[in-house]
Amino acid sequence: MDAQRREIKRTLKRLRTALNVGDVRCFAHELQSMASKDVLNAIREQKLLVKPHSADRSAIAGIVRTAAETVLHRANVDHYLAYLDFVELWQDVHQETVGRLSVAIGGLPKMGIAQLLGIFEKALDRYLQDLPSPSPVQDQSVAAYERSLHHINGLANDTFYAALRTLNEASRVVIHPAEQRLSYNKRYLALRRFTMAIQIAAELNSLEWVLDAVTYGDLIVSKVETASTPRVILDHADARRSLLRELAIRRNLVLNLNRARGPRHVREMLKASETSVLEEAVVYYAGLAEIEPVEVDLESLFDESTAALIRVDAEDDLLALAGASVADQQYATYYLSAMCLRWFELAAAAVRQVLSPGRRRLLSAPPIPVHSIKNIIERGGGVNAAETINDLLSTLPVRSHYELVRRPFLRLPDGETRCLPRGGYSPWATTVRETLISGGAIGDAYGRMWEMFYTRSFEESDWLVVGRNLKLRCEGQTTTEVDLLLKKDDLLLVVEVKALIGSGVTAYDHWRNRQTIELGCRQAAAAAEFIRTRQEWLASVAGRQVAAGVRYIQPLVLTTLGMFDGWHFEGVPVIGEGGRKAITQGAKVDYTDSSGRVVSTRWITKPEELSTERILWSLNNPLEMLIAPEDLTPHSPDERRFRPIATHDSMGKSIA
Repeated sequence: MDAQRREIKRTLKRLRTALNVGDVRCFAHELQSMASKDVLNAIREQKLLVKPHSADRSAIAGIVRTAAETVLHRANVDHYLAYLDFVELWQDVHQETVGRLSVAIGGLPKMGIAQLLGIFEKALDRYLQDLPSPSPVQDQSVAAYERSLHHINGLANDTFYAALRTLNEASRVVIHPAEQRLSYNKRYLALRRFTMAIQIAAELNSLEWVLDAVTYGDLIVSKVETASTPRVILDHADARRSLLRELAIRRNLVLNLNRARGPRHVREMLKASETSVLEEAVVYYAGLAEIEPVEVDLESLFDESTAALIRVDAEDDLLALAGASVADQQYATYYLSAMCLRWFELAAAAVRQVLSPGRRRLLSAPPIPVHSIKNIIERGGGVNAAETINDLLSTLPVRSHYELVRRPFLRLPDGETRCLPRGGYSPWATTVRETLISGGAIGDAYGRMWEMFYTRSFEESDWLVVGRNLKLRCEGQTTTEVDLLLKKDDLLLVVEVKALIGSGVTAYDHWRNRQTIELGCRQAAAAAEFIRTRQEWLASVAGRQVAAGVRYIQPLVLTTLGMFDGWHFEGVPVIGEGGRKAITQGAKVDYTDSSGRVVSTRWITKPEELSTERILWSLNNPLEMLIAPEDLTPHSPDERRFRPIATHDSMGKSIA
C-alpha cells in the first residue's frame, strides 16, 4: 500500500510538471502509461485541473476524459466526466466572481489599518444584525431548537468568513503607511463598497466550498446541464458520513453554549491567572479611554471569560500530560499566552461598552500590549513567551483569510498589535492544539496518552484488556499491528486507535482526517482477519481459556474526533468518545433546564443491557443519529446553480 501511494505521488509530480511547462504531449504520455482509478482520484484530490498552469485546458480535459473512459467502470465514468464538466464551468464562474471582487475592492480609498478595521467592523455588524433570533419557539423540541441554533451559527460564521476575506484582500491594496483620516463622505462610500464586497466574497467562499466538497469526496457531481442557465446537480458521496459530521459540529456548539463541559486541569490552571490578568487589562483599557476601572461591568466580563474557558476539553488535558511526559513545558506557555490575548480582548470590549457611541471607535480594534502579556507569562513561569505570542499573531495580508479565524490578533508594520474586531469567533483552544501537535515529541506523546486513556477506561468497565500494541507476525515478518485487543463475554474487539486533533470543519481538514481513519479501518480489518485464521496466536496472547470463549471478532477504529462517531468504512465501524461510552457505560440522554439541573433522562441502552448483540448494534447506531431531527431518508439531489452573475444565496452551504 505504501509503495502504491509513493508511485501515485511520483506520477502526480510528473503530471504537474508537464502542466506547469505547458507540455500537453508529455502529460498525455504520462497519464496513458500510468492511468488508474487511484491516479484519476488523485488528480481530483490534488486539484490538478483547477490550479493555474500553462497547458491548454481543453486539451488537458480531453486527455483526462479519455483516460477515465478507458480505466473506470461505467458508473464511475459518468461521475468523473460530470466532474470534468463541473470544473470547466466552475473555473469560468470563479474567474468572473474574482474579477467582481477585485473591482469592488479597487474602488476603496487609501486608508490606514485602523480605519480599515473600523470599516470592517461596521460592515460586518450590518450583516450580523439581520440574522434571525436564536430564541426557541413554543412547542419546539430540543433537537429542533439545537438544529436552528446550528443554522444561525453557520450563517454568522459564513458572514464572518466573507468579511475576513474582504478585509484580507483589501489589505493588499488600500493600506496607506501614513495614518490619514478619511472625510465623512469618503468613509461613507468606503463602507458601502466594503459592504458590497462582503456579498461578493460570500459568493466566492461558497464557490470554493462547493469545489472543496467535490474535490475531497463529500459531494459527487451527478449531472451538469449547460442550458441558458447552467445547473449542477450534486449528491452526497456518503450521506451517513455527512450527517455525522454535521451532528458532531452541532453537539460541540451546543456544549459550548450551554457550558456543559466537565472540569479540566488546563482550565483550572488558566483560571488561577484569570482575575489578576483581567484586572490588569481593565486598568489598561480604562486608562486609554480615560474612565475609571470601577465603571466596568466586571460580572459580565468574568461571564465572557467563563464562556471562553469552556472551550478547554479533554484533548487539552491530554496534551498537557503529553508535554509533561516529555519534559516540555511549552504547552503551558501556549495556553496562557492564547488566553491572555483573549482576556485583553474581552477587557477592551467591556470598557468599550461603558463609552458613549461616539467614543466607541477608540477601541474598535483595540491595541494589545504584548510586552505586558509577556511579563505576565514570565511571572507565571512561562518559557519563550515572546516567541510563543508571536506564533499566535497574524500579519496582513495572510495567505488565506481562514488564518485570521485561527489567529485574530494582528501584528502591524509599526510593531503595534491589535485585535481583529469580532475576534471572539476564533476557536482559540483548537489553534493551540494544532500548534502544539504539529510534529515533535508532544505530538508523538499525545497519541500514547490517548491509548493509555482508552485502556484505563475499558479496564475500569467490565471489558478485559487482552493486549496492547501487539505485532502480528507471520513467517518471521510483521504483517500488521493492533493497538488494543478487548474482550467482553464472547466478543473480541480488534481496535486501531487514531488520535487526531483539530476542528476538521473545512472539507480539506476533514478529508485529511478521513484518510487516517480509512487507513485505520484497513489495519483493523487486516488484524481481525489475521486473528480469525490463526486461533493459536490469540491463545498465545490471551491464554487458551480466554481464546476459547471468543465467538465474534470485530475490527474497530476508535478515534478522538466525534465527526466520525458511528461511521463505517469497508465494513469496519468507527466510534469516538460517545461510542466508547455507549459500549462501556450504556447510552443515555439527559435533559436539563437553564440552571443545568437534569429534569429527565432517556436511556437508549442501560449498562446491564450491554450484551454482545447490543454492543454490535451500538457500534452502528450512534446516539447523535438516534436523537437528531434529521434522518437518512433519501431527498431530492442537492442543486447548485452557476449563473453568469451569481446571487448570494445561489451557492449556499446548506445541504438537505
